[in-house]
Amino acid sequence: MTDIVRVAPDYQPYVAGSFRWRLGLRPLDLSDWIQIGDDYDHEMDRKADVLRDNYDTVVRVVAGIEPESVEILEALVGHLCAQWPQWFVRSGDDVVNLHRDERFRIVPDADGQWTEHPLSIAGRLVQEDLAVLVERDGRMVFGGGTVCFPNRWDLASKLGRSMAEVHAPVSRLNEQLESTIDDFFTRLTPDRPFWRLGWGVLDTDELYQPLDGTAPAAPPIPGVGDPTTPDRLFLRVERETLRRFARTNCILFTIRTYVRPLRHLAQRPDDAARLADALVNLPDDVADYKQITQLSESARHWLSSVAANRSTI
Repeated sequence: MTDIVRVAPDYQPYVAGSFRWRLGLRPLDLSDWIQIGDDYDHEMDRKADVLRDNYDTVVRVVAGIEPESVEILEALVGHLCAQWPQWFVRSGDDVVNLHRDERFRIVPDADGQWTEHPLSIAGRLVQEDLAVLVERDGRMVFGGGTVCFPNRWDLASKLGRSMAEVHAPVSRLNEQLESTIDDFFTRLTPDRPFWRLGWGVLDTDELYQPLDGTAPAAPPIPGVGDPTTPDRLFLRVERETLRRFARTNCILFTIRTYVRPLRHLAQRPDDAARLADALVNLPDDVADYKQITQLSESARHWLSSVAANRSTI
């Protein structure tokens, strides 16, 4: 039995030096597939709010994705009940979250109807967002997902698209990695899952960041030298796992988002220097895509001051 994780992993995936998109894939131990932290209740409450108020923004799927979604839901429930039986148990046709006193039906009714889409049910169990590639007409396309914490992208616009089409708005990504990504997905097998990290610096710690106008307004960006900068700018790290499922051949992305104020680097000059250098070396088009351009100078100024003066707080 695995204990509930109480401290969020301190991921620092940015790289100093000249910029290039990197997959950065690492083999995944399935015992670490899902990460539960001491922010579980806070984030699950936020998910519930988002699903109530903006369901059509955060849950979107192509037609006929139920078989893939059921396979994912079954695997997720089995994993949670095995890893954390003190929280998750099966009870007849339901999975019960004992910690939150929540119960979800995980099979269709006698008429084959679901009370809620099975992929959406899966998303209500974990802090991770879920996105799925499905096989259609001989190619893998984006089948949809439940993405309550999007990092300034639009779920609906990706439906039915190939990975190259999904990545088209990402400056330089297809140019640098399209063939590498295609080869990886071709070789990905159910017995060899992987994980990777991505990062950005944002002007808010709000997790819900879609592009359809429903996100909360971001606060003003602090000016260069503003002493409140480290509390108003945030490092946002996304841990993705990538796993193929045997029965339907779908590929599931889980996306676990970690957000910390830059101040968490106040006593870590080496990390602060590395992040400042990574920001300096972002090409303008990539910085625009990451929506870092306007805040970059303020972030770099503060990070550089930490790197130069170990007593900065």
